[in-house]
Amino acid sequence: MMFSPDPTLDNPRVAYAIGRHFGNAVQRNRVRRQAKAVLREVETELPKGRYLIGIRGSSPAPEFKQLHDELNDLLMRIEDQK
Repeated sequence: MMFSPDPTLDNPRVAYAIGRHFGNAVQRNRVRRQAKAVLREVETELPKGRYLIGIRGSSPAPEFKQLHDELNDLLMRIEDQK
């Protein structure tokens, strides 16, 4: 995940980079939906800026719990850098 702070934005902007090497469209869309669900839980706490969430093609499909934990960990690291 990459983060670019931008206080001029009204809301955080999130983009997803999930390549075709990750799996078929069903797998890619499932991971994207799960990431959106995790971010929806913390959307009021997200710092304003641009986020890029990427998944490498060589990694196995993460379980929802694993994705939830990893995204929350990354968001905490962003908060700590402030």
